[in-house]
Amino acid sequence: MNHTRDIPQTFWRDDRLPWLELRSTWRSRQAYKRHSHPQLSVGAIIEGETRCLCAGQEYLLQPGDLIVDPTARAA
Repeated sequence: MNHTRDIPQTFWRDDRLPWLELRSTWRSRQAYKRHSHPQLSVGAIIEGETRCLCAGQEYLLQPGDLIVDPTARAA
C-alpha cells in the first residue's frame, strides 16, 4: 500500500496494459488540484461522495457513480 500525502491507497499496473492504471483509495478527504493522466483513468465511488470539475462544470459523485477520463489513447 502506498501512502502518498498520507492517503491510504493501492496502485495496480501491468506492463501489458501500459495505458491503464488502477488506484484504490479509502476514506480520503484530500482535495486534488487540477491534473490529468497519461493513461485511461476510471474511478468508482463506493461510499461517500466527491466533487469533480470537467469542462468547466462541477459534478457531485456519489456511491454507484463512475468517472472515466479517456485522456490517453490505447496503443
